[in-house]
Amino acid sequence: MSFSDPLVITVNSVAKSLSRINQDKYSSEYFLREGLQEFRLKLRNTSYTNRFGVLTDRHNAEFVNIVYATLTAPALERKAYTVYEHARSDTDAAVLQTANGFIAFNTSANIQKLLNYES
Repeated sequence: MSFSDPLVITVNSVAKSLSRINQDKYSSEYFLREGLQEFRLKLRNTSYTNRFGVLTDRHNAEFVNIVYATLTAPALERKAYTVYEHARSDTDAAVLQTANGFIAFNTSANIQKLLNYES
């Protein structure tokens, strides 16, 4: 089962409709180019054996916003991503509970604190 195409992400109250531009065995990429900027979302799924010999699944989503340079401003790159890693033997329910707890922590207020170098 794959994500929808196009995939919609809301930025600053504006729905951005990103079209799938690549689909590999365990990853996909979505893209939207606008007049002054572009958006790219990459979804990846991999696995590896960790240092304890445990087969580990790794899932990540990376969202990148590039604002093009103008005569008066340089180009900007903004990036946000999440990574979920867990032992292959773990349960989806337990992984989901942990991930949802962390996602709930990522409120606008807490992200603003991080941007202000609070820790």
